[in-house]
Amino acid sequence: MFRKKIMQLKYNYSYLIIGLMVFLLFAGCQRDDICPESTDITPMLVINFFDASSLEPRPSVNLTIREVGREKIDTLYYRENLQSITIPLRTDRDSTKYEFVQNGLIFDENGDPDTELNENNDTNTDVITFNYSREEEYINRACSFKVNFLNVNYLTEGGDDGRWISRMTLLVEDILTDNFNNPENDPDANTAHLNLYFE
Repeated sequence: MFRKKIMQLKYNYSYLIIGLMVFLLFAGCQRDDICPESTDITPMLVINFFDASSLEPRPSVNLTIREVGREKIDTLYYRENLQSITIPLRTDRDSTKYEFVQNGLIFDENGDPDTELNENNDTNTDVITFNYSREEEYINRACSFKVNFLNVNYLTEGGDDGRWISRMTLLVEDILTDNFNNPENDPDANTAHLNLYFE
């Protein structure tokens, strides 16, 4: 009987030790080991579109965006009609070059331009080069670093088809975040880093 009680105690202690080890394992997981979704990471460039004449917000027209040098089918946006977009800037160099294509080519299921659908498609491509300085900012062990883009400027080029972008206005000099967190009742609050105007 005495031996049976000792065996029962050993059995109970085993569970206690295992439970204690599991507790210590989870207790050792600090908050710093997880990068919260609310943390500001490397920001994207936020662009709002406006009508060049009325200055009213206006969606893009079948807008296709791809980085210069990529395949025509390899796009960030494909024939989108949006009033606001976000695009990444390169963190490994001090410039990023994008093609902004109004009425972008229509591709078939094989990734080839559809000749019939593109016959009356008035495609117009402008190339925008964004130049900046990069500043790495340490966040914490879990989130590592983010990159801020300082002294941002741009150069817009139209091709043989002319320019469809009338003008652009940078609203900030430095892109530090893309979380604006503006109060809804502030009409002058920034909602983008850049405004793009077109006819």
